[in-house]
Amino acid sequence: MIYISGYWLRPEDTEKLNINQTQKNMVKLMLSMPVKYDYSTVSELLFELNYRENTVKSAKELIHSRSKFAPFSKTYGNQEYWRVSPEGALQLKYRAPASKAILDIFGSGSLYAFECATAIVIIFYKALIETIGEQMFDQLYQTIILYDWHYEKLPIYTEHGNDFLPGDCLYFKNPEFDPEKPQWRGENVINLGNNLYAGHGLGILSAEEIIEDLNRYRKANAQVSAYLLSQITRIDFPTLYEFVK
Repeated sequence: MIYISGYWLRPEDTEKLNINQTQKNMVKLMLSMPVKYDYSTVSELLFELNYRENTVKSAKELIHSRSKFAPFSKTYGNQEYWRVSPEGALQLKYRAPASKAILDIFGSGSLYAFECATAIVIIFYKALIETIGEQMFDQLYQTIILYDWHYEKLPIYTEHGNDFLPGDCLYFKNPEFDPEKPQWRGENVINLGNNLYAGHGLGILSAEEIIEDLNRYRKANAQVSAYLLSQITRIDFPTLYEFVK
């Protein structure tokens, strides 16, 4: 259900929004959900649809960038833009343009290795660049630290639910993972829609394929399969819209 400034959006109203087919499909999915998506203006909704579409595109681009999965201790990046802290964080170098540094991860992926939560934040940053442009992004972000779920000025939140939309971050949990391979305790993914998910280090796979991969890294005599959590990590789009408009 979609509620915009005092009225409920109807399926027939979709044609009035001047959006592409991908975004129409998102609206149709949102209208079918039992939860309420609340917006002050139509512009807020259009901003979210654009950002979500850019998130899906960015997730696919990161998968094809040749960047590698690595635990924090083995993180590395292009030294032209980033320095690596002892903890394994990628820290934006002083006076390095933030947008170019983020885009370099997608253009020079072979120079980078990081873990999957960091990958999600990178994807969210890239989607924001595509949504608001490099100039505005550089005005908003003079410092960036890429480390696990650390982020600046992105209103990200996690809640219980199953109203999965394209562009959401979801989590496949592996409750009986091999303790000698703790990186396989689970996988953060971007929902691409149509039962496809982008997972850094795994690729673009269906839910069944991700679960099959995770189950290969369970402890001996494990009985519990990996599974998709009823949990969503997403951007608070109305708050981000007010921040950047």
